[in-house]
Amino acid sequence: MFIIQQTINVARRELRRMLSRPIYLFSSVFVMFFCYIFFLTFFAQGLPEQLPIGIVYNDNSYVSRTLARNIDAVAQVEIVKQYSTFSEAREDMQRGKIYAIIDVAPDFQSDLLASRQPKITYYVNDAYLIAGSLSYKELTYISELGTAYVQQRLLQARGMVGDENLMPILQPVAIDTHLIANPYANYGIYLLNVLLPGVLQLMIIMLTVFSIGSELKEKTTGEWLSAGNQSFLAALTGKMLPYTVLFTLLGIGGNFILYRYMHFPMNGSLAWMSLATVLYVLAYQAIGIFIVGAFPRMRDAISLSAFYGLLAFTYAGFTFPIEAMPAGVQLFAELFPIRHYFKIYVNEALHNAPINYSLIYFAAMTAFLVLPFLVYRRLRNSMVNSNELLLS
Repeated sequence: MFIIQQTINVARRELRRMLSRPIYLFSSVFVMFFCYIFFLTFFAQGLPEQLPIGIVYNDNSYVSRTLARNIDAVAQVEIVKQYSTFSEAREDMQRGKIYAIIDVAPDFQSDLLASRQPKITYYVNDAYLIAGSLSYKELTYISELGTAYVQQRLLQARGMVGDENLMPILQPVAIDTHLIANPYANYGIYLLNVLLPGVLQLMIIMLTVFSIGSELKEKTTGEWLSAGNQSFLAALTGKMLPYTVLFTLLGIGGNFILYRYMHFPMNGSLAWMSLATVLYVLAYQAIGIFIVGAFPRMRDAISLSAFYGLLAFTYAGFTFPIEAMPAGVQLFAELFPIRHYFKIYVNEALHNAPINYSLIYFAAMTAFLVLPFLVYRRLRNSMVNSNELLLS
């Protein structure tokens, strides 16, 4: 009971430090609120819409104008400008004003009516990956529909009517498409379920290192230890406790925003995801303590924690599968709690798998809690030495 009171005393002291320095709340509450508002607003439609493209009319015929109207009818792209020459359209693409160019060949309509296979050329700016790929997909889709429409009119002119006669010729093989990696075709669902926890882990590890490192740098460890009655365990636990509560509330609150308010897919249990969030916060706090214990100089600890936190986005495995990486890299990915959190998310939210499939990942995140004990004595000595230097 006595150590509990010591821990509470340290936690109260830390709360006063948090409220007296805006950087603490700015780098936690404000950053996460901003990220949720920005990204959820940015991906509100799921996919980018009305991407600006241009068209070069070389024949200005009825057929080419019909093609342009059909392209404008799709949601992803919009013809914002008509050009008389290709060089003008290319300049606008190079300036980033448009993402694609449709170049309609001269005599397009006359070649089509004479069955001389006219050409439509697309120029897509793949420097913008999403905009370029979506523009190309929509333009290809419309051109295929246009080809089928022309064939349909020709066959009807020859006396063939009815879908039972036309469809086997226009589409011999019917395609039934099912997206595997992103079945909702929604970039928000695809990215934000790991991107936002990724920002959270970066804030956790940075603030953990800063809160301890600032005590060592400012040589206030004597006050810190005195608040815990010279108990290092109480001092360290009490210091981390306010941040644990704060980041846990931010993480679980984010889960409710994504899965209840935004209706992101949650086929499993939100309770298990909340438990995973608690372990996720504790695991990254443990890593932060380990880093600042191994590198007591705050400059070195902050640099290493930032590098480690940014690598987590790569080794989460949500954009490129870890299984496709070299064997050594696959083992390295296990050193990031976000990787195990992502696997729990896949099992719970997407697959609704039994919990026994996720227990190994819960255990892996729990294993990170051993890290502070590996630097326990070194960190305690750093605190004591910093206090002794101040007294001397």
